[in-house]
Amino acid sequence: MKRIISLCSCIALIAIITWSCERDDICAEATPTTPHLIIRFYDVNIPENLKQVRQLEVDGLNDMNVPNSETPIVTRTTTDSINLPLRFQEDGIDGEGTTTRFQLIKNADFADNSDETNDHNIDIITIKYTPEFIYVSRACGYKSIFNLDDPDGITRALDADPWITSFDIINQTVENENAAQIIIYH
Repeated sequence: MKRIISLCSCIALIAIITWSCERDDICAEATPTTPHLIIRFYDVNIPENLKQVRQLEVDGLNDMNVPNSETPIVTRTTTDSINLPLRFQEDGIDGEGTTTRFQLIKNADFADNSDETNDHNIDIITIKYTPEFIYVSRACGYKSIFNLDDPDGITRALDADPWITSFDIINQTVENENAAQIIIYH
């Protein structure tokens, strides 16, 4: 009889421990995290056609319009779309608008683009948005989504020789990386 009671007690204890355990505290790679802003480039003359930017380089800028790091976000590549990271308030307060500035450098299309004396054209864009923090799980923590400000979610610093002619916001909310949020015409 004591054996049966001990066995039942062990089975009950194992069942309680098993049911009270949570999943491992590892955030699965498939779990959606804070998305990047997706920008697509289109031909200004034929607005429905994608158009690659040759030798594009992108740097994040600080408040003094100086690159944030020695390493560009996008390094001299020919592409028709880019993914850019957006900053969020470090104090974690929802509802506060913020901005992130980028310089988009269209480098001259010469055979040797490592020559620093080659001509290039720099346009500076400012992205204005409000971050929203969403709890994902104990293992993954929080992720941010970004709501682009309307109507000036994107602005361009005026200069004498712009290569970006115009832009459109096609999706106000940056919540995944499945579709573009901004179109730039050049």
